[in-house]
Amino acid sequence: MNVQRSTLNAQRSSENRGSALIIALWTIALLSLLVMSFALDALLEGRVNLYVRQRRQVDYLTQSGIVIAEMLLLEYRNATASTTTDEKEDRWLGAKLDLQKGEASTGDVVVDAANPDGGVVRVKISAGESSRWPINLLFHTGAGGAQVDKIWENVLTVANVPQEYWEELIDCWTDWVDADNTVTGRNGAERDYYEGLEQPYTARNGPIDTVDELLKVKGFLPAIVNGGVLNPEEKDPQKQIVIRSGGIKAFFDIYGELVKINVNSADKEVLLTVPGIDGDELLAGAIVEERETGSRRVSSAATDLDRESKLFKDWNDLTARIEGIPLTASDFLSYAPEKYFKIEVEGEAGGISHRIEAMAIVEGDKVRYVRWREDP
Repeated sequence: MNVQRSTLNAQRSSENRGSALIIALWTIALLSLLVMSFALDALLEGRVNLYVRQRRQVDYLTQSGIVIAEMLLLEYRNATASTTTDEKEDRWLGAKLDLQKGEASTGDVVVDAANPDGGVVRVKISAGESSRWPINLLFHTGAGGAQVDKIWENVLTVANVPQEYWEELIDCWTDWVDADNTVTGRNGAERDYYEGLEQPYTARNGPIDTVDELLKVKGFLPAIVNGGVLNPEEKDPQKQIVIRSGGIKAFFDIYGELVKINVNSADKEVLLTVPGIDGDELLAGAIVEERETGSRRVSSAATDLDRESKLFKDWNDLTARIEGIPLTASDFLSYAPEKYFKIEVEGEAGGISHRIEAMAIVEGDKVRYVRWREDP
C-alpha cells in the first residue's frame, strides 16, 4: 500500500514538474514575442520619424526652388554678360542669360552649403504661352482647318513622325477635344472607341489640362509624344524610326489665346514649324541669331544694345533684318514679351523626392501663379 502511494506521489510530482516546465516555456515565448513587438515598434517609429524629417527637408528644398525660380523670373531681363559681372559675382547669371533665350535649368543645387548631404533641388523654367503652339486651339474649326493641318504637319515633320501616321493623329486629336461625338475623317475616334477599350475611359470633348494627356488619345504612342524609337521591335538601327528628343509635346502648350508663335522667344525647332518657314533651317537659324545679337539692327547705339532693343518689334522690323521670310508667316508670328512661364522644381533628399509644376505670370515685381500642381 505504501509502495503504491509512493508511486502515485512520484507520478503526480513528475506531472507537476512537466506542467511547470510547459508554463515556463510558454511564458518565455510570450515574453520573447513582447520584446520583439516592442523592438519592431521602436524600429518602425524610428523609420517613420526619419521619413518625416527627410520629407520635411525635401519640402523645404522645393520651397527654396520656388524662391530661386521667382528670383530668376524677376531678374533675367536685365542680366548681361560683361567684364564687371560674371558668375563669380552672380551664381545665377548663366541661368538668367539662358532664360533670355527661352529656357533655363539650374542643374543640382545644394541649398545648404554647410550640409552638402542634405539634398539638392533642381529648377527648370521655360517660356510658356506663344513660345509653343496652343494645342487646345489646334483642331478643325471650319475655314481654319487647313491652317491647323499645316501646323500639325510641320510639327510632325520636324519631330520625324512618318507621314502615314499624320491623318490618324490629326483626326483623333480633333475628336478628343471637339464637343461632339461625330467621328472625324476616316481614322478619328470618339466616345464609343474609348469606352470599348479593355480599360475604358471617355474622350475629353474639351480643352486638355496637360500636354501629357495626348498619351490617352488614339494613335499617340509614347515615342511620338515623348520621343524615342517608334519601332523598337526592329533590331536593325538603320531601319529604326527615331522621333526627336522630347517628342511632339515639346512643340505644344495648353495656354494661349491666339494661334501664333512669339518670334522673340520660340526656340529654333518651334520656329521651323511656322507655316511659311516650313522647316527652313537657315531661315529659323538666322532669326534666332539676330534676336540674340541684333547685328542687323540700325541703331545709333549699336555698340551697346540691351536685350529688349535686339528683339523684333513687328513684322516690318523682322523683314528688314531677316531676308526671305514668306508673307505667309506673318499670320502666325507675335512679338510681345513672354506672358506665361512654366516652372518645374524637384527637391530630393535621402531617396525621397517632391516635385512642383506651376505656370506663372510675371507682373511688374511680382510672380503670380495661374496653375500649381504638386506630386508627393
